[in-house]
Formats: sequence, C-alpha cells, structure tokens
Amino acid sequence: KPSHPGASRARFTSRLSRRGTMPPTSALASDACLAALAARRAPRGRVPSRSRIPRAGTNNASDDVGEDDIRNDTMPANARREPRKAVRLARRAMLAAPPALVAGAAVRSADAAAPGEWGYADFETGPLRWGEVLDASGARAFPACGCAACAQSPIDISLSRANKGAFAEGSLADVAVPAKGAVTVAVAQKHGTPNYALVQGVNKTRDVAVGGLDASGGVALDGVPYAFSSLHFHTPAENTLDGAANAMEMHLVHFSSDGSGAIAVLGVLFRYADEENPADKTVERLLADVAADGGKRRVKIEPGALWDGASGYFRWQGSLTTPPCTGGVSWVLQKEVRTVSRAAVKRFRLHLGDGAFPGNARPTQPLNGRAVRAFEPKSA
Repeated sequence: KPSHPGASRARFTSRLSRRGTMPPTSALASDACLAALAARRAPRGRVPSRSRIPRAGTNNASDDVGEDDIRNDTMPANARREPRKAVRLARRAMLAAPPALVAGAAVRSADAAAPGEWGYADFETGPLRWGEVLDASGARAFPACGCAACAQSPIDISLSRANKGAFAEGSLADVAVPAKGAVTVAVAQKHGTPNYALVQGVNKTRDVAVGGLDASGGVALDGVPYAFSSLHFHTPAENTLDGAANAMEMHLVHFSSDGSGAIAVLGVLFRYADEENPADKTVERLLADVAADGGKRRVKIEPGALWDGASGYFRWQGSLTTPPCTGGVSWVLQKEVRTVSRAAVKRFRLHLGDGAFPGNARPTQPLNGRAVRAFEPKSA
C-alpha cells in the first residue's frame, strides 16, 4: 500500500505506460473532470459525498443518513461496491493527469454564472469573489475589485485618527450645491437593487447654471464641479465609523462637468428612526416601491433635501463600491447621521432576498496609507 498519494500516482502511471495504454494528459484531465462531476451530482446514496474513514472521537453511526444511503449495512454488497468503484476510477484518473490540467478542467466543468455576472446573494459571484469573476474571454472582469493594495471603498473611519483627531473647519455646504427646485428620477433595477437615475429633459430649471452646475445640483471639490446623476442605497451601511455600521447608507453619484468622466460620491448614513427623530420623508418615498423596474416609476425629489449643509463631513479618495470597482473616486461622507424607518429597511432587505451574503454592502477595504480628512462647522 503506498505511503502517500504521490506513490499511488507514480505506480498507476507506470502501470499504464508498460501496458501501452497511457492516454493523452488532456484526455485524462477530461476523464477526471467527468468522473468527479458525476460523483458530485449523483443522487445521495449512490456515491459517497464524504470520506468513509472514521474520524477520531466521532461516531459515524450518529450521522444523519437516509434509508438508501450506502452506509446502510442491509444494502447488497454488489450495490455498495459500484459507487466505490466509480470514486476509485475518478481518483486514479486525477492522480495520473498533471495537477494543472485536472484543476483547469474541474473549474470549467463546475456550474458557473454567466460571464461577468456579479451580485450579493451567490457566494461565488458575491463581494468576496468579485475580483475572481471572469468575462467571456476567460480574463478577470473586475481585477480592481480584488486588488488588496489599491485605494478601494468602502472604508472604516476612525474618528480619533481622522486629521489625527483634530477636525478642520468646514461644513457640507462648502462642497455640496443644492438643486434649484425638484428633479425627477426614474427607478430601475441594477443587480437586484433599485437605482434612481436622473431623468433628462423633464426639469424646467435644468438650463440654469450655478457654479458650473445645472439646477439639479451636485458637488464642487477642489474647484471641479460634479453634476448629480443618480442615487442608490445599501444596507447595512458600507462606510463604518469606528467599526460600527449604521442601518443604511445612501450614495448620490456625480460626474464631472468637464467631460473627463471623473466621479464623486456623496454618502449619507441612516440610523433607525424613533419618536423623537422621525424618518426622512424623501427617503421613505424613494423606498416605498423598491421592486419598481424599467424606469416607469418616477419620483420627484430635491437632492439638496437629502443631505444637511450644516453638517461636518469626511473626505478621502477611493473607488466605486460595486464592480468594476473603478478607482480615483472622490468621496464625501456626511458626518451627521439621518433617520429611516425600520419598515423601509425591512422592505429593502426583503427585496434583496436571502443569500450567502447579508444585504448589499461590500466589506470595508484597507486604507493602505490613505488619509481621511475630517471637517467640522465652526462652533457658534
């Protein structure tokens, strides 16, 4: 009996070579893949799904098994030998083939999502695997999402470390430009969550320019104006404060007015409302019908009503929090936390559905030496 798997592989390979029956390595890889796939997909009781070797300190008889499971001693001997034979053949084929070929064939045979598909509910295409999602050509579709050394978002903000614990003077009104009147957004589903995109050509005051921005408002950072484009929600909140996540976070996405494609995101955190702090009415209207799709449902809002100009804020450079995780995004996060009803958050979560990943929040990413600037309004 071989002392290690390599000995089994060598002995089996030598035997096939002497007989002149050694098939091409690619064929062996395919055989291994097919055998392994058949064993994995066979009905319970026909192929063992786990090792039959007893584990120390365990009682195999206590495992939950069906009456047709192969461990049933009343099953005929011939019936018990057949599935074991299939497993032995699969193991031998995999031992005889080069490991790289077997691994590649197994990956190709596995049930896979559509090329470039990502989401939250499925672990294989969820946030922890976005950097591994492949496109139709077999290349990584979103390599930035898997870059541990890059400046990615969201982040955890340490209040004691931002500005080394000292807030600079400033308020959100210094960088955020409110809309001149109401604007219309259309609701459509985007990877299982509602996205609210600005509808062009329906707002009467859009031709009024304010500091390089039209009447839909936006943000102005370091002399560059960014026009409001869309908004969406995440639950729980993606950006955390001292490791704690709030109930929800809203992202208002803006694009630079100079046509360069630069992106700025204004984030607003939400905690649960109570009797003294009622829910934000505009947010409640937006979350009233989270299943709407196709842009048919339209909501009139005032983007400036979704944030508080008197609040302090944080600034840093990061990325989009969803694929393709584009970098170079200017982030602004309102310091003051607003309120949302528990019913609205529950409705949003139910719409997302249950899955391997809770909600639609990407885990926080390492700062990698980035500085977070904190601003606080001048005290009266």
